[in-house]
Amino acid sequence: MIGSVRGAFVNYVADPARASPINRAVARVLLGAFLLWKVLSLEWAALAEWPFVIADAYTAFDHELLWILLPYQQWLLAGLLLVFIAGYRTKWVGLASALVLAQMALMRSMIYYSGQVETLFIASYFLLVLSLFPEPDRLSVDGLRETRTRSIHELNAFLKGDDHREYRMTGLAVSLVIVSIIYVGAAWGKVLVSGLEWITAENLGRYVLYYREIGGVSHPAGEFVVQYPELLFAGVWGTIVLEVALLPAVLLKRDITAVAAGLIGLHLAIIAMLGLYFLGNVVFLLLFLAWDRLYAAIARDSTEGVDLVYDERCYFCARSLYPFKLLDVNRSVNFYTQSNAPEEYGEMEGVDYEERMYLFREGEPYGGYEAFRQLIRQFRVFAPVALAMAFLPVRAVGERVYGYVADNRSRYFVCSVEDAD
Repeated sequence: MIGSVRGAFVNYVADPARASPINRAVARVLLGAFLLWKVLSLEWAALAEWPFVIADAYTAFDHELLWILLPYQQWLLAGLLLVFIAGYRTKWVGLASALVLAQMALMRSMIYYSGQVETLFIASYFLLVLSLFPEPDRLSVDGLRETRTRSIHELNAFLKGDDHREYRMTGLAVSLVIVSIIYVGAAWGKVLVSGLEWITAENLGRYVLYYREIGGVSHPAGEFVVQYPELLFAGVWGTIVLEVALLPAVLLKRDITAVAAGLIGLHLAIIAMLGLYFLGNVVFLLLFLAWDRLYAAIARDSTEGVDLVYDERCYFCARSLYPFKLLDVNRSVNFYTQSNAPEEYGEMEGVDYEERMYLFREGEPYGGYEAFRQLIRQFRVFAPVALAMAFLPVRAVGERVYGYVADNRSRYFVCSVEDAD
């Protein structure tokens, strides 16, 4: 059930294919946006002015030029991440982003290895995996570009039919295994390095007080927890259990919702007690949230179904509507061409399919630019976009663009009648 908590996170090892490409698109945007913020918020130019560098093990990177280039690489990587978020040539842009990010993280680790550096390294793994397994990133610039290989007949058939295809999420499956192994390694490292000393309530209390001192900020949650050894004890063993539990749940193809939610709760508790530590871990776990189910639940209560009628010969129209068909997971939009539209729509006064596209809501026609706005409004998550499109300056520009496309369809955007469905 969509409203059920069970299955809120997806075990992609057990369920490597989804009925919608939404999860892959959200993972790309979420990871790219987090990294963009992270890369731009960190100071890189100052690293070149550091008084010394521990480079015994990294002699190939102990070169003055590499340190000088770091702030320029910061903006290069920011540009690559923007392109990655848009989903343009994801395979090569993701690969380039992963390599640049890993090199920058390595340079930073030579000064000071911290949780921030570890986050950058883990993120570079994800970028690499998602670039090596780019399928099926349909809700992206690449997905829209891919429609150029389809005939107008294929596009019309897709829009008017039911989408029963499965979209594989191999990259997310591999990423989930990577995350699980990292968590097991974290648990093992605590025991291996610190032994039983780490696994004590008193030691966790010392960590809380230590980070308060070095951070110079007192967090009420941390001050509260250190007063109760029972809470500290639960935090210590809860950490170990959750970190170890994720990998077997993934490999045994079990529901990972309880473990993933527990880990997120753990990291949020650490943030409340110590500050913005391990925020990256929360983002990484959210990559495996069932975003398609959440999206369907939000869209479920949208307004009643609508009918959209477009020119079956217009290649540009069919390609433009392609993403909306993918987003219509609740089948609330009926796509028609003018040749198979309901008879009553063809008899309405003022409706001319040769001039513009029409959307019918409760029998009322909306044509041209307003049809597009009403179509976007149908998807509740894009309500702010539909609202912005209603403002006069945006509407004026939008109507001009739509008018240009409509007036020049016969020259640029219309296929031959024989190729149309």
